[in-house]
Amino acid sequence: MIEKCRLCYSNNLEKCLYLPHSSPNISKLLKKTELNQDKPIDVHVYNCKQCGFVQIADILESSYYDDYLMTISHSPQMRTYQLSQASNFVQKYNLVGKRLVEIGCGDGNYLGYLRDLGTVSLGIEPSASFRDLAISKGLKVFSGYVSCDHLIPESPYDAFVTRQVLEHIPDIHQFLQGIRLSMRENAVGLVEVPSLEQAIENSRFYDFFPDHLNYFSQRTLRYALLSNGFSVLDLRRGMNGEYLEAIVKVDPQPSFQALQESVETLTRDIACLLTQARSQGKRVAIWGSGAKGITTLAVARVSGIEYVIDSDPYKQGLFTPVSHLPVVSPEELRKNPVDIVIITAMAYRDEIINQLRNNLKFTGAISFLGKGLQFWVDSDTVVDS
Repeated sequence: MIEKCRLCYSNNLEKCLYLPHSSPNISKLLKKTELNQDKPIDVHVYNCKQCGFVQIADILESSYYDDYLMTISHSPQMRTYQLSQASNFVQKYNLVGKRLVEIGCGDGNYLGYLRDLGTVSLGIEPSASFRDLAISKGLKVFSGYVSCDHLIPESPYDAFVTRQVLEHIPDIHQFLQGIRLSMRENAVGLVEVPSLEQAIENSRFYDFFPDHLNYFSQRTLRYALLSNGFSVLDLRRGMNGEYLEAIVKVDPQPSFQALQESVETLTRDIACLLTQARSQGKRVAIWGSGAKGITTLAVARVSGIEYVIDSDPYKQGLFTPVSHLPVVSPEELRKNPVDIVIITAMAYRDEIINQLRNNLKFTGAISFLGKGLQFWVDSDTVVDS
């Protein structure tokens, strides 16, 4: 039984498929001496009604993949498909000479194609058997799993490939985050998984087995990638519809330093303006008692503002939170004029300026919020304070 969705963490799950008397794994054929110990299991497949993700419970031992050995590189059709896919990826994203890692590189066949196409290719693979095969081909392959706590050795990389791996992963988000944190900014990647659409469209119950915990549709694969800091550049079905292939790009992480610095900058600019105005005997008003205005007035801890102008009649006659300034109609400017108006309703800046100059005939200075406090010049230019 699964208590919550592996992708969106919702507990709104329903059983969508029951497979009694299934094989406990599909990667290991048995010796005659092992037949007596072999027992069938029941497989229960669940669909998340919240996000649509299809999954089964993780019933494999944690060491299951330590000696995993299941390869398809002997197939001429698969070799042709893989070489074409690898070649298109390398050429389209200019990866010749770039550092690339394949996560779950298996026997190294695909990694060898990437190397031969001119990339500086390395792999990581938990299976000792697979790893030995890849190393015997002259490839550099690390041992281990990938997560937020276990980044890929020798990172960062310019690109990555992970093929037929994500369907096996118990913690999808940890795995994808570990990859993202091992990449350079704007790195590209190729992610390939079996297609859930293929199983559903063709009523293929035999596509569900314990080795595959996760069954991705195009929608849920996109959701998983977007949720973990990747932009999806392309997503399509390949290999006659059997696989989903996503091309992704690592999203740059936003820097909040300038945003934090703007608190000090704007607070200082407003304080300086108000101090200068008082010294010159000038009066200042704010235009806008919406969220931006209220936040600015509160955080900047202003004093010396005459009133706050707002065109919304439902706000007029009330007071702003924290700063406790009266909210008045624009007509107040005629009855109780000021010398400077600071606009905080940024979405309506041009409309307010037009109303000030043309309707209210306001001739004073107009300032508005930016990275700092800025001033409007009637030649349609902006001057920093």
